[in-house]
Amino acid sequence: MPSSLLPNLQKYLRNSPKAESRQVMRSPSYEEQQGFANVEAKFSPSTLIDAQMQALPIPACTVADNELNHFMDGIQRSYLLYYQNYVPVYYGYTAAVVRKRQTAILSKWQHQVREALYLPFAEFDPDELELLRSQKLALENTLKSPRSETAETEESESGLQIIQERQNARDAITLSRERLEAELAETWISSHPDQGWLVMDGSITISAIASQHPRTVGLIKSHNTQYFSFPDQQIILNLRQGERSSAFIPRGRHPVCSWYIRLRDNTNQDLYFGLIRVEAALKPSVEIQKAECDRLSAWIMTERRPLSLPDSRWDKMIYPIRDCEQYLRSQEPSRASFA
Repeated sequence: MPSSLLPNLQKYLRNSPKAESRQVMRSPSYEEQQGFANVEAKFSPSTLIDAQMQALPIPACTVADNELNHFMDGIQRSYLLYYQNYVPVYYGYTAAVVRKRQTAILSKWQHQVREALYLPFAEFDPDELELLRSQKLALENTLKSPRSETAETEESESGLQIIQERQNARDAITLSRERLEAELAETWISSHPDQGWLVMDGSITISAIASQHPRTVGLIKSHNTQYFSFPDQQIILNLRQGERSSAFIPRGRHPVCSWYIRLRDNTNQDLYFGLIRVEAALKPSVEIQKAECDRLSAWIMTERRPLSLPDSRWDKMIYPIRDCEQYLRSQEPSRASFA
């Protein structure tokens, strides 16, 4: 999808009177691709719903019995465009899509895009900031919070923290993507009050409404957060293909039910090969919760075909989510837009 912001910015930069204070990057690459999206491993406590952690067999299910029919994913792109008096200016692109499946064919249900320039307003040349605003360009402030008197004193002593400002911009773009995904999920929920299922790539806790909805499911491929100590963690890592763990409630923004599934055999593979974590809304009783975990796990197991190759995460990615990603990539600004 052609960018509406970039052409206007290019025109402004060519004719701007403050070119001598600007250092423009040549054909930048988005920084998620360069490894800046990595997060640190951490431990977070959780509460078991079942009496104890154990490996449970997932019931058999046919493809025809699988009721999952809507799938959502989002992307973000963080481009460092230029420095204005050493202050970094980022272009942030965020997008999310819901794809629907009818008679085995996936098609777009709704696609939303946002783009903006991300910069710290308090650090930026005030005249230049007003000129950017006069161009009707979408601007986002990357400062974490309003400055206090103490913070202003510390800043005057330490000077501009360029690396921190760059990280602040990337964090702001990540937050923008999460908000966009949450809004799209809530739009789907309001449009499907009593029918259909929505599978979200990632946590459903980005939205209070999505985390409480009875027909939303989150699939988490990363395992940066560990919720159990050994020996419970050992049981999870020893899950075989077609098994799930006991259900638990992870500590987070909103309470949800979560459990692990081994999608694929990890013999002679990494411990986390084929292992995903599932999230769904909490049910009123343990018995209903167990039945729902079994039902959703069986449906998810039917999504292992076709394979999500050549994606490097194919072992943890169901094909409809891969389809969402491919659609989003086909719509994002091309590298030529930054020439």
